[in-house]
Amino acid sequence: MALKDRLKDSRLKAKKTQAEVAEAVKMSQPAYQALESGKNLKSAFLPLIAQFLGVDGYWLTTGNTEDSFRESDVFSPTVVSAESTDQYVWVEVVEASFSCGTGESIEFHFDAINGKIPFPASFFKEKRVAQECMRIIKAKGDSMTDYIKDGDLVGIDISQTEVIDGEIYAVYFAGEGMIKQIFKEADGSLILHSLNEKFRDRRVTEENGKNFKVMGRQFWRAG
Repeated sequence: MALKDRLKDSRLKAKKTQAEVAEAVKMSQPAYQALESGKNLKSAFLPLIAQFLGVDGYWLTTGNTEDSFRESDVFSPTVVSAESTDQYVWVEVVEASFSCGTGESIEFHFDAINGKIPFPASFFKEKRVAQECMRIIKAKGDSMTDYIKDGDLVGIDISQTEVIDGEIYAVYFAGEGMIKQIFKEADGSLILHSLNEKFRDRRVTEENGKNFKVMGRQFWRAG
């Protein structure tokens, strides 16, 4: 059974329309239609679709059941070649929780939400990101539209916390987590820039920087 058939069969059994599925996982209806028509054969939204339709995510994505593969084939692929393009690394969609320790320390950890999204092993080589350093968070608000919209999934590299001028980062500042484009100023301060002109820039200085921490650099998004 092809992906398009698995999708259609699962959707009909769940008694959902294409529009309902697309809305539930926050993807466009044409993008979902392309999957169900067979025009597209892959999508980062498949695990979320599977969760909404109440079917197994690995089966929906690959056509196989969990009993037909080794866990190491999915979570620890080491060979990237034409023959291994059907191997996936499953990355959790997470949200960050923050706590302020003694002195100037700010600690954060990630709590898993909304399951996992599969990526081919080649993805990490192309992006030059170690798979264990990737986290996926869900964007909130519209301060970075039209590049990143409310509800978009954003991939960050938690190993890249040194600010590169003009890059986009997930950060903690003044008691909240946010995604911002960062610019370096000559005086050493940082400008947290929102792409939506309705939102004013915020400045991180030596004085208020005690409440600032970079979680990671944004390098992927889906919405």
